[in-house]
Amino acid sequence: MASTQARMTARARARAAQQKVLADRQRRDAANMASLTAFFTAAEQIDAAKLAMARALDDIRSREGTLAAAATLTQITTGEARKLLALLTDTADTDPSDDSDTADTGAGSSPDTVAAPADDTNGEHI
Repeated sequence: MASTQARMTARARARAAQQKVLADRQRRDAANMASLTAFFTAAEQIDAAKLAMARALDDIRSREGTLAAAATLTQITTGEARKLLALLTDTADTDPSDDSDTADTGAGSSPDTVAAPADDTNGEHI
């Protein structure tokens, strides 16, 4: 009977230890979720701020005539200015307001959005 009691006590201790491990994991997961939310929110704010900087820099460049002049006014290097302006072309490539939805209906499609059938005749009529 003593060995049965010892096994039951050992199982109870193992269950308690496992519950503690699980509770600790849940606390870490909850804390990680809060930290990850703060991290990604900040990252989105940084991206939005960089895009605003790029638009302002582009406006200055338009008025001043050169990227070097705009970079000088904003006190950044020309390389940094180029990187910022590249953000504008990146967002233009992924802009949902472009005409990509016209390809779904076929209306207003241009030759470069619809693939033409391959012509292997080199312009000859067969």
